[in-house]
Order: sequence, then structure tokens, then C-alpha cells
Amino acid sequence: MKMGIAKKILYYLVLSLFFILLMFPIYFIVLISLKHESDVFVRPMQYIANPATLRNYVLVWRESNFVVYFLNSVFVSLITMASIMVFSIMTGYCLSRYQFKGKTVVILVMLTAQMVPSVATLIPVFIIFRDIGLLNSLWALIITATVSSLPYCTIMAKGFFATVSVQLEEAARIDGCNRFTGVIRVVVPVMLPGIVAIGAFAFVNAWNSYLMPLMLLNSPSKYTLTIGLRLLIGQYNINYTRMASAGVICLIPAVCMFAYMQKYMVSGLTAGAVKG
Repeated sequence: MKMGIAKKILYYLVLSLFFILLMFPIYFIVLISLKHESDVFVRPMQYIANPATLRNYVLVWRESNFVVYFLNSVFVSLITMASIMVFSIMTGYCLSRYQFKGKTVVILVMLTAQMVPSVATLIPVFIIFRDIGLLNSLWALIITATVSSLPYCTIMAKGFFATVSVQLEEAARIDGCNRFTGVIRVVVPVMLPGIVAIGAFAFVNAWNSYLMPLMLLNSPSKYTLTIGLRLLIGQYNINYTRMASAGVICLIPAVCMFAYMQKYMVSGLTAGAVKG
């Protein structure tokens, strides 16, 4: 009995240490964002902002065109998320339910595509969008983010569909549904946690994108938050308090989304891992 208690205490100590290591960088950036600029380099280091101020958030939001960057990132991320959810459901369903020649090759190609670093595709992508006239367009970011995340999300969707019994679709067709309406009305609601997991992955991937916006955008009115953060670095100095405030603003949408979707994501990712 005592041994069991000791193991439990050790278990929670390890978890607590792991949690502290993960949360310290977030605490540190929030701490800097609440400090006055003159207090950032005070020695010894102060781990509590005293006095604390929200002035950095106000200045970042009002004076650095951050509202435009924020709205651009929201637009790109939401459209990308919706596109990937639609396309991954369709392709994942086909890979899960249909048998055809070359199916294994298609899956291997999708998996291989995820191994290609995005840096290796920068020049070809730039040339393609230059030739079709989509440079300096948010739609170029949406297309690249969708294409880069779609293979992995399709494999995820295939795994989710594999956990849904085919008998459910057969019962729906007996009740008068065709294949499309049967999937929409019966299968999709059952695998809703998996769809949420796919959407969350797509949203965060598009939200955090930096290289593609840096390469494809050249107008401040089209910049996303990741580019806006870079602009806070001056030629001769860096305002760390404003950068920290901007970083916290960037974290808020993703944190709120994960907090709301957490229960769906856990069950969805677990379901997708059962069989593929």
C-alpha cells in the first residue's frame, strides 16, 4: 500500500515538473508584456511585474497596425481550416471505403509529401504564384497552407472513417438516403471529434505559418501576425515589452480554440489511432 502511494507521489511530481517546464516560457513572455520597458533588464531578475501595466498591449494594438495583421491571420486560418475539413473528409472517405489500384501508392505519396521541408518548396511556389498573378494575396497563403496540411489531415480522416461501422451507412441507405446524404447525416456526426481534431491542426498550422507569408506578401495591408511580429524588431533596438505583448496576443486565439475543443480533440485523436 505504501509503495503504491510512493509511486503515485512520484508520478505527480514528474507531471508537475513537466508542467512547470512547459509553462515557464509562457509565464515569462506574459511577465515581460506586463513590465515597463525600463524594468526588463533590471538585475536581479524580477519574476513578478511590480508595478504591472497593460500599456504595452494598448500600444501594440493601436500603433503598429496589429489589428490588420490579426484580421488577416484569422481570415487565412479560418478559410484554410474549412477547406481542409471539407477536402480531407472527402478524400479520407474514399481511401477508407473504396478499394482501387494504386491506393497504397497514393497513401505513401501523401506520407512522403509530409517529409519534404517547406523551405525546399519556397522558390517553386513563388514562381508558380508569380506566373498566375497571386503574389501579395491572402489566397496564395490559403492555397499553400491547405496543400501543405491536406496530406496529413487526409490520413487522419481515413483513420477516423475506419472506426465508423459500414453498417451505419447501410442502414441509412435502407432508410432512403443515398451515399452522400448517408455520410453527411450519419457518419460525419459520429466522427465529429475527429473532424474537430483535423480542423484544430489545420488552424494552428496556418496561424503559425511564417516562411510562406514572408515570401509571398510584400504589402503591409496583407501581412499576417507572424510577419507583424518581425516588424517590431527595429534597426537599432528591440522593444521587448511590445514584442512580448504581441506574442501573447498571437497565443490567445489558439489557446482559446484548444480550450474549447479539447474534449473533442482527445477523443478524436484516440479514435483515429485505433486502426487505419
